[in-house]
Amino acid sequence: MVETEDFLKSGSVVLACTPSVSWESKNISLPEVVDKIENGNSLYIGSCAATAESTLQELTDNWKLADIRIIQMLPGGNLPHLSENVDRFRTLSFYSFQRTGYYQQDAGEGLQDYSPVSVVSVPRLLREGELHVDVAIIKVTPPHKNFVSLGMGVELTKDFIRHAKLVIAEVNENMPWTEGHSKIPCSDIDWWVSVNKPLSTTKELWPGFFERPTFAPEVLEKIGENVIKEIPDRATVKFGVSPLCYSIFPFLRQRKDLGLHNDLLTETLFRLHEEGVITNKYKTIDTGRTVVSQAHGSQDLYEFIDRNPILEFKSGSYINDPQVLAKIDNLITVVGSLKVDLTGQVATDSISTKFYGGVWSDIESILGAKLSKGGKPIVIQPSKSLHGRSNIVLALPPGTGVSVTRSDVEYIVTEYGVAYIYGKSIRERCLALIDIAHPDFRDELLEQAKAAGYISQSQPGKFSKNSYPKQFECNHTTKSGKKVLVRPIKPVDEDNLRKFFHNLSDQSIYLRYFRRMKSMPQRILQKTADIDYSRDMAIVVLSPPDAYQHDIVGIAQWISDPRGLHVPEIAFQIRDDWQGEGLGKYLFRKIMAAAKTMGIMKLKADVLATNKAMNVTFEKSGIPIMKSSDFGVITYTFDLEAVDLSTLQDS
Repeated sequence: MVETEDFLKSGSVVLACTPSVSWESKNISLPEVVDKIENGNSLYIGSCAATAESTLQELTDNWKLADIRIIQMLPGGNLPHLSENVDRFRTLSFYSFQRTGYYQQDAGEGLQDYSPVSVVSVPRLLREGELHVDVAIIKVTPPHKNFVSLGMGVELTKDFIRHAKLVIAEVNENMPWTEGHSKIPCSDIDWWVSVNKPLSTTKELWPGFFERPTFAPEVLEKIGENVIKEIPDRATVKFGVSPLCYSIFPFLRQRKDLGLHNDLLTETLFRLHEEGVITNKYKTIDTGRTVVSQAHGSQDLYEFIDRNPILEFKSGSYINDPQVLAKIDNLITVVGSLKVDLTGQVATDSISTKFYGGVWSDIESILGAKLSKGGKPIVIQPSKSLHGRSNIVLALPPGTGVSVTRSDVEYIVTEYGVAYIYGKSIRERCLALIDIAHPDFRDELLEQAKAAGYISQSQPGKFSKNSYPKQFECNHTTKSGKKVLVRPIKPVDEDNLRKFFHNLSDQSIYLRYFRRMKSMPQRILQKTADIDYSRDMAIVVLSPPDAYQHDIVGIAQWISDPRGLHVPEIAFQIRDDWQGEGLGKYLFRKIMAAAKTMGIMKLKADVLATNKAMNVTFEKSGIPIMKSSDFGVITYTFDLEAVDLSTLQDS
């Protein structure tokens, strides 16, 4: 191979040297390609629609070759060598959309190897000789001014070309010409063969894959609904290559002016460009341009890619470099997971001794978003596996690889909600993850966590009996225009409740508890935060509303008599510096609406006669009341039977 140094670094003008050997003299036929390969060679053949399939078929059909190693980053398409025996061909890959070691076809034992390393590690493996390549077989465009384009097969192709002894190109007029790190000089190509077949579409690359059994649509839809809440307008998004991440793409239509910095450009992401959802206007690097390293989709997508200045294809090491990702403000990365344990360890490539998919760029995506200003690293998974087992577990099964460590995880999302666990204690992590686990497994997980000593034996565990009442969540604006989040309490709010108590004045504490108190007992905190949502309710006001490090500034609650002999009693508390914002009146109507919705028609409240603000709120509520007083305490009983629910709900 002729070494060439005088060609592009991104964004500079390219002046190609006149090749010393004419392009036409390098043209050979497919059968002649076999003569250029030696037994025992390692061959890189590209990925997805950029796989050199015709050459691969010729190599497989010709029985001259033996002990050939095929290297692919992301296998797909017609891979005939997988049906051969191990003495002829072996395959090394770094990811597979099927269970690793099986791909699309039934392969013989030992034919396939999986390397559990990240994309950014591969160039180093090549430099240090840990990964050896003899021949790079690539798919390119026809030449233009002494250069060809790698089209949509950029990934790490230049790294393999740099370290290969021989470069053979399939020149295909259907390969789109792309911008970015995609051009190589004709002089870098030793031999080429003309193959003008149509490029494989997604369905041709992985036949039957998208028709296989998968998670219920309603599960994926709820995960998407939970994730999109964490993605603001003008954010830049990056997704793992796990097909689970594909379920998020349609929800991006709810946002405006998104940026895209991603490994793959898929059909849905392409359509989001056409619809004006992805504009890249507000990216802090590569402004105005989508940056990817590979693509697969329909012929429409391939036409869209061709000579499109809004797209740049760059190397996988650039796409996934945490230092590059850190420069992108408001970067939201989404990674698909297989299992998560109660301490926050995440498995993305294996369960026990079985490998699925690969690690690809998962940890780099997580780290990059953590370093990004306004970034969020998100891990997604359904709460239950296709086999009906919990995907949130006490401990990962023996043999399972940890792709993302517990110290790096921030957001974990299932169809049941979002758990923010960064910086949280083991106890808090357990409670947060049990809260988003499938209801069928919550009691079991709670008991396992207690047995392991992760959480206290005194933890009531009432929250695990029923689903979290998400219908009572909402945003609210106070009298002075402050925005807050209002939602039912969760067990993870326990420490925030303690902080809330200590931010109250002595007078506020006295008006609420009718006595002086210096601390809030642990049993009371647990009783308040860990409730049975089918019987009791506590609604908290949180500020700021769009963060997970918020403070409780107000609370309303009722507690039922376990024996059912007495009317449930309600209580309210607003932090002193938030009083006068109308939160007391708002919470009163909110808690009354919740009671009416849950079929509770009577509530009572005991209020000191000196608590004028609360007495005024109750007496002017418009709800029928019975009132009595005794020793300076006024008791109100509220009758909701004839109250129209719509009059209680926030406008």
